[in-house]
Amino acid sequence: MKYQSGRLGIAEGLALVFFITFPPIFLSTASKSAQIAGNISWLTGTLAALIGMMLMYLYSCVLERYPGDLISTTQNLLGQLMAWIISIFYFTVFFGLATLWTRQFAENTLLTALPYTSFDIVILWYGIGSALLIYAGIEALCRAAYVIMPFCIIALLLVFALLLPMYKPMYLLPWQGKGLANILTPTINLVGASAQLALLFILAPAFQTINTLRSALLFGFGGSAIMRVSAVVVFIMVFGSAVGGEKTLPFYEMARLIYLNRYIQRLEAIFILLWVIVGIIAIALCLYGSLYVIAKLFKLPTIKPLIPAAALTMMQLAILPQDTNEVLQIESAFFGSFCAPGAVFFPTVLLLAFLFKGRKKVCRSRGLD
Repeated sequence: MKYQSGRLGIAEGLALVFFITFPPIFLSTASKSAQIAGNISWLTGTLAALIGMMLMYLYSCVLERYPGDLISTTQNLLGQLMAWIISIFYFTVFFGLATLWTRQFAENTLLTALPYTSFDIVILWYGIGSALLIYAGIEALCRAAYVIMPFCIIALLLVFALLLPMYKPMYLLPWQGKGLANILTPTINLVGASAQLALLFILAPAFQTINTLRSALLFGFGGSAIMRVSAVVVFIMVFGSAVGGEKTLPFYEMARLIYLNRYIQRLEAIFILLWVIVGIIAIALCLYGSLYVIAKLFKLPTIKPLIPAAALTMMQLAILPQDTNEVLQIESAFFGSFCAPGAVFFPTVLLLAFLFKGRKKVCRSRGLD
């Protein structure tokens, strides 16, 4: 298996974008936003999605005029050094995100479904599962994700519908929450959490046209953002911002409230299986992205020998944090201090370089240089 991605269409691109941005709905993101911003925490996801979409659109504008992938285009516009810098940045984003998600999904699985299982064993399950999916190839991985995606959406809509009798819309008031200034920090973190969308443009040659990329970005990221924001709104209407800020697993707590009758209870067990599948696919996509960048950077013919070493390193790093609070602190610093500045800086610089170079070409063609 070579590191080249093969051929991907709109369906595969849509699934790729959806699954690398959707997993936070099963983690503690909503409760952290509720702690900081209060009732208006749903706005942070909306703003971050709009900003992330705009930043990725800048990449698409550049790649439309310079066919190729993000790394080769950066090299053409800004030189070899900048190509190395952007490659190292996105390698760190993908690998760091894969590591953080491995730890969080493993810990959540222990808390909800397997309290007596060894933590190392659960980490091993996620690491081996993601590595095996990478061996299958990115085409197979994205197609499997596309098959799973409707079940994820239907499951979430089902939870939202079954919780309808518990909605308290007044919990959304006052609309400004704890103050508009408090939405800044979670919005910056969520903008950083959209940096992994660049995987779509790193794999750009695998797609037919730039319009294919844009369609995948619009529908995949747009659908993911709508589902995540809706989940935050439902979470606040059910628990309120004060109580909701104390919940470790917002989606799991919402699913636990569902009660149909005495014969149909504990529906949250079904959703545990769902988030395990989503977690493994998302981790595999991010880990593949990090290996693809390394293979592209060093012109390796294949990523196959790298998979075991990368998966083992990811699992070892995932075990290092002492507890959940430390993991959440690392995640906040990673997204806010590292991913967010790069997610804004690189698209902006690349667009400016493209505009400057294009203007320079026009001046030369008119004899004004």
